Amino acid sequence: MNTRKLMIAGAAAFLAAGAAIAVAEPSCTDWMDQGDGTSWKECVNDDGSQHCYKISNAPGSTAYEVKCE
Repeated sequence: MNTRKLMIAGAAAFLAAGAAIAVAEPSCTDWMDQGDGTSWKECVNDDGSQHCYKISNAPGSTAYEVKCE
């Protein structure tokens, strides 16, 4: 019985530690309308790397990564 409790406590500690070292989501701006039928946003990761995305304002469009300028 003690071994089972110890195993459960160990598993709970492992899961809690895993949650603490999870990588944060990138910080992104809101979509910014460009006035030409598209919108743009910029995301910055914890390491400072930037990723920019563009999307058509038409319903059902898919965003794609573009060069950050």
